[in-house]
Amino acid sequence: MQKKSYEKTGEILYTDVLANGLTVYYLPKPDYNRTYGLFTTNFGSLDTSFVPLGSQEMKTFPEGIAHFLEHKLFEKEEGDVMGKFGAYGAQTNAFTSFSRTSYLFSTRENIYACVALLLDFVQKPYFTAENVAKEQGIIQQEIQMYQDDSDWRLFSGLLASLYPDSPLADDIAGTPQSIKEITAEDLYINYETFYHPSNMNLFLTGPFDVEQMAKFVSENQEKKTFVKTEAIQRKIVEGSQPIQGRTLKFEVAMPKLALGFRGEDPLPTDARELLEYKLSNQLLLDMLFGKTSHRYEEMYNAGLVDDSFGYGFDMDKSFHFANITADTEKPEQVSKVLQEALKSYKIDKD
Repeated sequence: MQKKSYEKTGEILYTDVLANGLTVYYLPKPDYNRTYGLFTTNFGSLDTSFVPLGSQEMKTFPEGIAHFLEHKLFEKEEGDVMGKFGAYGAQTNAFTSFSRTSYLFSTRENIYACVALLLDFVQKPYFTAENVAKEQGIIQQEIQMYQDDSDWRLFSGLLASLYPDSPLADDIAGTPQSIKEITAEDLYINYETFYHPSNMNLFLTGPFDVEQMAKFVSENQEKKTFVKTEAIQRKIVEGSQPIQGRTLKFEVAMPKLALGFRGEDPLPTDARELLEYKLSNQLLLDMLFGKTSHRYEEMYNAGLVDDSFGYGFDMDKSFHFANITADTEKPEQVSKVLQEALKSYKIDKD
């Protein structure tokens, strides 16, 4: 087990790679009154085309399958997992992003029981034609809910314009039609390919003894058998040229603007350089458009934007982009101000 101390925060991070390939991080926090667990697989909404385990050919699966699989892992033959966490006095949830799916819990009690439950329910899939059909209806309702959310439509529309003809243009949850196409067999193929311990990591933090917890996790994994896997071959995210302008018709109290900038330069491969790249881009946006910048104050005082104004920088191994959003009565004027600011950032007084 590796140990790394952080003097400025007084923290020690322990890293252990188990025999089955699972990477486990332990961050002991004696002053905490809760323990948090996060179990993550490097598998997200972008991973719809890949070479399945045991195959030689690339195969494409329906949009939204990673999110669908996340939902289904909570349902077991003996009942719903959330109820079990609740019985332990714990809270649990999960989320799917472009490149990851994570399952989590937090608790003040029954720490080891919760860690075991987190590992066991994620590592024991149960998919049938019947429970897949049931889930299809539930997720279709979820998709419709997001379709009625103007801010979500704005962001998803921006991604579709930045990365047309790519998985980034698709909703993480999929579409009503793609959800209908998902089968139990599809779920097992995706699970067996991406949920191998070597493609996953576990992060635990809380008031526990590291050696005791590490022994507990290791013994849990030693009881399980996993099919030997090879490096996963995924289809690289590629898209057509960005769509320069797009308008969506939606019933809203005030027009909404989303401005996006797609990064084309290769990302650093070194982890530290990658972090520096992300922080420098976020810092640039803060300097140009933060609440203390002269530009934001001018737009706000002129009534061009309100407190809904926001921005962000998203980055992963295969893509990176900046986005700026605002509710405004004058979207064209605000867009022009923002674009001019980015073009002249080197001489900007902020």
